[in-house]
Amino acid sequence: MKIKLFLLFVSLFALASCDRTEREIAQIPMEVKLLRMDSIFFHTPTKELPLVKAKYPLFFPDNTSDEEWAEKQADSLQKELFTEITKTFGDFSQQKKAIKNIYQHVKYYFPHFTPAKIVTLTSDVDYPSRVIYADSLLLIGLDNYLGAKHPFYVDIEGYIAQELDQKYLPTDVALSLARAIIPLQRNTTFLDAMIYEGKLLYLAQQFLPKTPEEDLLKYTSEKYEWAVENEAQIWRYFIDKQLLYSTEKKVQNRFIDLAPFSKFYLDLDNQSPGSIGKFIGLSIVKQYMQKHPIPLSQLGTIPTEELFKDANYKPKK
Repeated sequence: MKIKLFLLFVSLFALASCDRTEREIAQIPMEVKLLRMDSIFFHTPTKELPLVKAKYPLFFPDNTSDEEWAEKQADSLQKELFTEITKTFGDFSQQKKAIKNIYQHVKYYFPHFTPAKIVTLTSDVDYPSRVIYADSLLLIGLDNYLGAKHPFYVDIEGYIAQELDQKYLPTDVALSLARAIIPLQRNTTFLDAMIYEGKLLYLAQQFLPKTPEEDLLKYTSEKYEWAVENEAQIWRYFIDKQLLYSTEKKVQNRFIDLAPFSKFYLDLDNQSPGSIGKFIGLSIVKQYMQKHPIPLSQLGTIPTEELFKDANYKPKK
């Protein structure tokens, strides 16, 4: 009875502390600038496009002529694309508010952070580059977030189209910031890759504390439940097959890269989510941070082996 009361007290204390932190974060002053280049481009009279090009040269490459820009503006498919963006996002105020909240969280944990100007664009559905963070700019291709079933995505593989939904936009923003904070290092082994992805996801989780973990991983509810229920078996498979220190690229392709499912080469493969190594990596990093609650700013500096050893990872059974 005493143990249960103690655990209840600890849980309530942690919840109160979390609420207090969130209140502090909400009070951080944050000016968020927004440039709707998609709207500017399609609402500018064609004869005035050269003026827009002169004002925003970064978004108008020199190798594209005025005539080509005019053709793009007049193209019926491009117009329809912008119409669909407007239907989905309106004035973008809801998304701007969400990004401001992410920025406030980053500023709380990384005081030297300077918020980037948000620039919305159309990208001809360039989904691999749907969010790009480049110091002073956060570039977002809004045509990559129209919903998995949108007709524009009919020729895109289902497991990729599933991610092209506006609910994942904050996740993509948080992950792009996390990648800037913890730059890609040489992932020599499969364990290196898992820990790196786990660090990114852990950072994103702190920037988006109210976002369900399944949305951070971009798993469906069914796939996420499968991962949670089979965590111990997944880990046992990695150990039995001696995959942790494998340097073969195909191992990362099977368990880290975007895919419809992870490739254990077993009958259950179709039930699994893709990129299951990211799920395991996040679990390892979470257990490390629970046992060694270091400042978030130090997480990126912890070497793989040190983090893995000190996490003493025990999958849930």
